[in-house]
Amino acid sequence: MRLAHGALESRSRTLGLLRLACVAIVIVTLAGVGLSLLPPRTAWGTLGAAISFVLLVVVHARVDRERDRKDAAARFHERALGRLSDQKAPPRSPTSHEPDGHAQHPYASDLDMIGEGSVCAYISFVRTQPGERTIGQWLLAAAAPPPIDEIRKRQDAARSLSEKPELARALFIAGAAIGDRPESAIAFESWALAKEPSAVSPAFGAIAWVLPLVSIGALVAGNVLGWPTMATYGPYIVAVVASLALRARIGKVVAAVVANEGGALAYAEAFDAALETRFEGELLKKVQGDVETGRSALRALRAPTRALEAMQNEVFRLLVAPLVMGELHAVLALERWRQKYGASSSSWFGAYGSLEALASFGMLAHDFPTFAWPELGEDLRFDARALGHPLVPASRRVCNDVTGLEAGHALVVTGSNMSGKSTLLRSIGVATAMAMAGGPVCAEKLALGPLRLVTSMRVSDSLSEGASRFYAELRRLSLVVEMASKAPGVLFLLDEVLYGTNARERLIGSRATLAWLLDHGALGAVSTHDLALADLEGPLTGKAKNVHFEEQVAGDTMSFDYKLREGVVKSSNALRLMRQLGLPVGDS
Repeated sequence: MRLAHGALESRSRTLGLLRLACVAIVIVTLAGVGLSLLPPRTAWGTLGAAISFVLLVVVHARVDRERDRKDAAARFHERALGRLSDQKAPPRSPTSHEPDGHAQHPYASDLDMIGEGSVCAYISFVRTQPGERTIGQWLLAAAAPPPIDEIRKRQDAARSLSEKPELARALFIAGAAIGDRPESAIAFESWALAKEPSAVSPAFGAIAWVLPLVSIGALVAGNVLGWPTMATYGPYIVAVVASLALRARIGKVVAAVVANEGGALAYAEAFDAALETRFEGELLKKVQGDVETGRSALRALRAPTRALEAMQNEVFRLLVAPLVMGELHAVLALERWRQKYGASSSSWFGAYGSLEALASFGMLAHDFPTFAWPELGEDLRFDARALGHPLVPASRRVCNDVTGLEAGHALVVTGSNMSGKSTLLRSIGVATAMAMAGGPVCAEKLALGPLRLVTSMRVSDSLSEGASRFYAELRRLSLVVEMASKAPGVLFLLDEVLYGTNARERLIGSRATLAWLLDHGALGAVSTHDLALADLEGPLTGKAKNVHFEEQVAGDTMSFDYKLREGVVKSSNALRLMRQLGLPVGDS
């Protein structure tokens, strides 16, 4: 694949040099005729060079598109193989979608859901802005999940696509130009959806037709009849000046639409790829129907967009395009298209984004057949067998059963430092978010209901807001309490709860908070290395269950098996770790 890409890259450079030669012929010939260094009839030679240039532009664009497709195909396989070989897949460029208020989201930061090295980056093979928005929104929706029936439809669609990994590949390749130029892709969407008046009014149509007729007529008649130079070339010069004057007005439209900047033709190719295969299932049929409507509309953009693409060479835009007012004709056609189709374009983009997201989930299930499709029900519970974290490489991943979590119940997870407490909580959270999005999860089996996920794990102080770590954690806990007060079914994950205060107040506050949450139908897990908090099980008999992780010591060597065990941990490794680092803590 990379060899084919290299050969096409070499061919593209050769075609670029030939285009430059044609432009040089046009410039030299026109200058020679204008300065009377060449006979007037020589000017006809520029016509052949101009035609050759146009043909080379067309061929060059096709070669570049094929080169980019080969590059995208290579990147797709490199990414897929990297994920299979326990390497974290690189994020979608520049990063996966980060919505406003990302830091305040109920669980996004704590669970590394979005951004570089995130769960979304690991799952996603999307290449367009709609796809990126969709998969990001789905993975962040577990705080207020959609109805179970809607999640089941996504799951059925993704399960179906797991048998067709070629769709994810086709969409990844077709969307390469869009994904590599996200700013331009956003500009195209914004232009299509914009409600402001057109950049050029229909009245400009008269200029688009009259100036070319006068300019071409003067050039032909002047050279045949021997008119004076100004009479022959004057209208053409006026056309050049008019084109330059219009550029400021139409420049944004041109930048938003041209295909080699991730615009209209790139989206048209992506929509074509989405319809190469027909699918069964209610959701996939609806999505493909909306995409097909968009494809029909985007096809109407091909002619003016390709014309604009051919005119992106500055010399061509200055010397040839004004002769026919090519940019103005193309932009007028684009604005007519926007008036007709722009308002409905959001539904096409949304449908295509959904298809990309579903294909990514299907690709995940295809590559990791041991990942389970969650059993979705109405009972407020979380019951997992062999649950792991997808971002932990399979060669090092240790999976654990998490059972007995239902409304009004919680796990109290104790253990020494680095034993696996936080990873267990994150595994529960990530599995819940992926399940509520409609995807497979890193577990042998998972059954859960319509849970609302919230976490308090990665809390820190804020100098800018003047907030201590303890106060920041209290604010986070208030969000947990607020969500639980509205309805049962909140799944809370609290890591080192109330860590920022003293042991006595931590115990009192943790016990009261946990009791309140369980009384309001919440469920979840609380982790700590403070053994005093294991007393939570006593006052909450039948509601809180102690589980723990522990280290294994052989001589001076300490290791972890990351296996979850029932009961309270019996040891701590803090002093042992301090001694290993040479800190003066003695032997007590």
